[in-house]
Amino acid sequence: MAFNFMRGRQMIIHDPRLNNPLTSPPTPLRPPAAMNVWSVSNSDSTDHIISWAAAVAKGKSGTEKLDALHFMAHGSIGGIQIGGQSLGWNNVDLFKKLNGCIKGAIVFFSCQVGGEQANRGLSYPLTFGNAVAAYAQCKVLTCKLNQIYSWTPGVNVIDFGDFEGVVYLYSPGGGDPKMLNYNDKSKVDLSSIIFS
Repeated sequence: MAFNFMRGRQMIIHDPRLNNPLTSPPTPLRPPAAMNVWSVSNSDSTDHIISWAAAVAKGKSGTEKLDALHFMAHGSIGGIQIGGQSLGWNNVDLFKKLNGCIKGAIVFFSCQVGGEQANRGLSYPLTFGNAVAAYAQCKVLTCKLNQIYSWTPGVNVIDFGDFEGVVYLYSPGGGDPKMLNYNDKSKVDLSSIIFS
């Protein structure tokens, strides 16, 4: 995926446990450049992380919005490992702090966050992705399967390439998600999702 994270107002929140597991100890990897990039620490609470994202989104004027908020962290069905806690069903209501702060989408570059949808079918409404979209009032993208990332040795910048397997796109109005990446005609076009 040759996606431009520098276009517009995009923020990346990165958990440093997303690293190079092939070295001992694991080598830290950096997220790609964007308008705002934050590698959280293991002591940051999820409340602080979401509150800071909302502050960045609003900008100096207090009325700006992000085009996209990207989470780069390890995931599991229905949530991600970020900072000192996980972000999942137990605290999904934190995303209401982002209501009105994001024009485009929240993108989870995390394994299996969309697994709930896969296990229950497209019309099942009680999923993490659907809840995030409802609270934040923006589109949300989650992955069904494990996602593979790579990096260039010496540069150590994370590159997710193309999404692996099915991806679910939720809209703020609820309803069934749009299933993407299940065939050659349904590829994920992040630019269109975020900027149109």
